[in-house]
Formats: sequence, structure tokens, C-alpha cells
Amino acid sequence: MYKDDYVPSPCNNNCLVDFRTKLCTGCFRTIEEIVGWINFSAAEKKQVLEKIQSRKELTPKHS
Repeated sequence: MYKDDYVPSPCNNNCLVDFRTKLCTGCFRTIEEIVGWINFSAAEKKQVLEKIQSRKELTPKHS
């Protein structure tokens, strides 16, 4: 089981940065969020996860 402060990475190994949005098309994080993830506190990681959810909701779906 994970420690209470463990927050799993949203990375899904589908890494490609969209230069228009500056977001990874796989996990919806910015480069800064991807690089900084390992050093972020659990609270910071949770904030990133909340941002990701908002970004997903705002991103048009492509068929």
C-alpha cells in the first residue's frame, strides 16, 4: 500500500508535447510540471492533478 503522501504520476508513457498548447498530449502536464514532479510535495502534485482535470475538460476531443 502507498504512504498517505504518495501521489502517483499521471504519466501514461504517451509523451508528445503539443507546441500550440505547451502540454503533453498524454498526461496534459506542462514541461515544468513533468520535470518538477519528482520534487513536488504531495500537495503540489494534487494541485497539478486538479489542473490536469480542468485541461482535459477544456481540450477538444479528436476522432
